[in-house]
Amino acid sequence: MTRPLRRPLFRTDAGFTLVELMVAITLMAVLMALSVKLASVVIDAYREQRTVLAVERAARASLDILSDAARNASAGVPTGDSQDAAGCTDVTGLKVENHDDGPDELTVIYASGGVVTSLRTTVTDGSSSFEVLDATGLSVGDQVLLTSGESGRLLPVSSIAPAGDQYEIGTVAAATACPGIDLPSAGFPAGTLVVRAKVARFYVEVGGDGVPTLMMDPDGDGPDAAEPLADGIEDLQIAVGVDVDGDGNLFEDGSTADEWFYNAAGDADPPAVTVTRWRALRLTVVARTLREHGEQTTGVRPAAEDHPAGTADVYRRRVLSAVIEIRNLEGSP
Repeated sequence: MTRPLRRPLFRTDAGFTLVELMVAITLMAVLMALSVKLASVVIDAYREQRTVLAVERAARASLDILSDAARNASAGVPTGDSQDAAGCTDVTGLKVENHDDGPDELTVIYASGGVVTSLRTTVTDGSSSFEVLDATGLSVGDQVLLTSGESGRLLPVSSIAPAGDQYEIGTVAAATACPGIDLPSAGFPAGTLVVRAKVARFYVEVGGDGVPTLMMDPDGDGPDAAEPLADGIEDLQIAVGVDVDGDGNLFEDGSTADEWFYNAAGDADPPAVTVTRWRALRLTVVARTLREHGEQTTGVRPAAEDHPAGTADVYRRRVLSAVIEIRNLEGSP
């Protein structure tokens, strides 16, 4: 006689209950939400870091370019008497246009590229060409500064041609190009130092998109158009250090009576660089993000020199400042 099969006490093929399935789905949803939130935080932090680095790079690159120009101002002319006989720019050595309600401007004649040679012939107001010992490193379109040590004049290079073991440089006669900027009465004699140089104007401009940009006009008042150097530069402030009492130091107490000019509201203009040598420039660059940073006020354009702080806004900023000794005027009375 066969016995009936017994049913097992527990079924081995049982699935999830509805409650277990609901709990699993809920846990999975929570984990996915946490993962998405974590990814969002990481992406936002990465984006924030990129923004901060971009602002830092813009500020640092701008300060480097400005510092190089200021450091090499009035190359080979310790008197400061260097003028632009190429584009007729209104500058002697270097000029700071101060604004206490906006960015300052810097116009400067400075050595560019370390190309140095010397004259083989005398250059006068009427000279349309001159010979130099070596033209290596010079190109058509460059500018050169002829300097006797007492005065310097910037002239354009319109052509370069070998002349025996020397080179003939075509230029524009100063008397024709810039009647108000004369060469020394006896001209520049043979042996005069010739340095590749340029005159440039640095200023801040706000474009049609509302983004402030540091601009450089590469030939001052010449025909070339200005070029953008760095986006997001909203302020450029320049203080001029002049050793008025000749003690070798630049006294500063933040008032209009110290030896820094344009660092305090109401400051007078500094003496002409040819009268009392400018010892240093303090350059301050304020860079900000190109786009608004959130909807809450997170920053404000800081005060710099004699330019008061702005109002609260939604931009992040980086401020860099450096004191640059003017190499070619250092130690002058």
